[in-house]
Amino acid sequence: MATNQFRTFAAHRPSRRRFIQAGLGLALGSSGVILACRGGEPHAQTTAPAGAQGTAAAAAQTPTPKRGGRYLDLFTAAPTFNPVTSFQEGWILAGTTVYDKLITQRLGKDTAREYVLEAAQSVEQPDATTIIFKLKPGLKYQDRPPVNGRAVEAEDIAKFRLYIRGEARAVNKSFEVASMQSVEAPDGQTVVFKLRAPNAYVFSGTQLCDPSNSCIVPRELLDNLDRTPPVGSGPYYLAEYEQNVRYLYKRNDGYREAARGLPYIDEREYRQIVDPAAQEAAFRSGQVMAYLAPSVNVGEQIKKDMSGRVTTIEYLSLSMLTFSANVTRAPWNDIRVREAIYRFMNRQQFVDLLEGGKGQVTPGLLSVGLTEYQLDPKQTERYFRQDSRTARQLLEAAGFDFNKEYEMITIIGTRNQQACEIFQQQAAQVGMKVRLVPLSVNDFLQDRVLKGTWETWIAAHPAYDTPQIPLRLQHTRTENQHQYNGLRDPQVDAMIDKSEQTLDRAERVKLVKDIQIALLEKYTPFIFIHNPMAYFHYYNYLRNYEFSPVGTLHTLYRTEMWIDR
Repeated sequence: MATNQFRTFAAHRPSRRRFIQAGLGLALGSSGVILACRGGEPHAQTTAPAGAQGTAAAAAQTPTPKRGGRYLDLFTAAPTFNPVTSFQEGWILAGTTVYDKLITQRLGKDTAREYVLEAAQSVEQPDATTIIFKLKPGLKYQDRPPVNGRAVEAEDIAKFRLYIRGEARAVNKSFEVASMQSVEAPDGQTVVFKLRAPNAYVFSGTQLCDPSNSCIVPRELLDNLDRTPPVGSGPYYLAEYEQNVRYLYKRNDGYREAARGLPYIDEREYRQIVDPAAQEAAFRSGQVMAYLAPSVNVGEQIKKDMSGRVTTIEYLSLSMLTFSANVTRAPWNDIRVREAIYRFMNRQQFVDLLEGGKGQVTPGLLSVGLTEYQLDPKQTERYFRQDSRTARQLLEAAGFDFNKEYEMITIIGTRNQQACEIFQQQAAQVGMKVRLVPLSVNDFLQDRVLKGTWETWIAAHPAYDTPQIPLRLQHTRTENQHQYNGLRDPQVDAMIDKSEQTLDRAERVKLVKDIQIALLEKYTPFIFIHNPMAYFHYYNYLRNYEFSPVGTLHTLYRTEMWIDR
């Protein structure tokens, strides 16, 4: 379980922090990208989280909601309409507007047993490997071709999950491949999942509540999901679009909660804004209404400059900056080379230079926000002990080619690129040459990561609500776009499989800790560098804005959000 490690401010605290340029002498700018795919990422939560204070708490006592208005937001890349393969289509665009969900999840719930009902009327678990969903009555798709307003049927959900299982490009299909044995629709209102084994994370944001895979998609779209505009039963329909440029969604009057006046907001408009400076400018000018600042500097400056106009939530992010080397390729399959990286990598320097010292190095191989799974730093100190001389000796013993320039890819964005520059400078101290190659999100994920045509990368991962995906990315079968990631060790694979199937919480926590030590003993090539401080801002006229620090839980409809102006 993750803890809510954040505070809420009225956006009038200390002035802009100066970026620390000592040590490596890097001329690093103030804006960047915190996540691997997006500069401004709205999240959600109906009540102020535990520990929150100030403007968020005051928001709980808002006036009577009123309908109307247009919500404005941004995305960076959505080349297709496929929510399974196009990350932002599922997490930001149609996945949050057009498509309904059976259930959703919230931070702090027991992911083996708890959830929030959406399109599902009920959920039954007659045994540890059977889950039965009953649909709410009267659900209908939007009256648009090729679906034409027909009723939502359980068969749609079953066929979509099977589609995901067979889609090689899927962002994440760990539930459909590793956990789901079968899915059936015995009648129009019932969906039955049979699991291969008990699943401790079954209702988490990476399993049944995965933002993309939980979409209720009509089966008519599956033959050409990449190119067919979305048609769903969610709170909005796609009214206008220019592919990968602009999307306008309007209220769906046939939505299941329409009788309650939901959604309150009439329209939602998303525009592509890739450049971090342009993203910040769009937020400052009101062209974007909610914004995850790309760096501590930007977050602090907005908090100062826009005091009284915006709510700022400052928290230790569950997102993590990560390094990965492709262990299917030499020289990264040599444990001596991997240990050398641990010896010369100064993770605290990333925190100091990128975050102005605000952030936290992970003691093990999980986000620091997953508190109950954390290792004692004393247990891991020896793995991360810095020693450039030993690093050089290890590389020499491995026959490392010091004349070769090794490629490091990343996603275009100031923070990601700055992180690569820091690694490049650290590696140079032991004679390792690194060439940086910034790529678009699609080129990074689909053309390089998915195909295994890469050597190393540094980028930030989304914030996950459980250890499931971070550990599965160390597995030989990641069931993810990152198919060539992690250690790929049979012994560790078996430990990861067992942890996913262990329902007893205390036993699972111990297993997860043991897995981290086992990975560190073999110097896994997938290293967690640090968790940054995050600054999330939204305009005060956005009422009932549901916030979540967890990336996999941010696909929340926010149908009760409204605009007070």
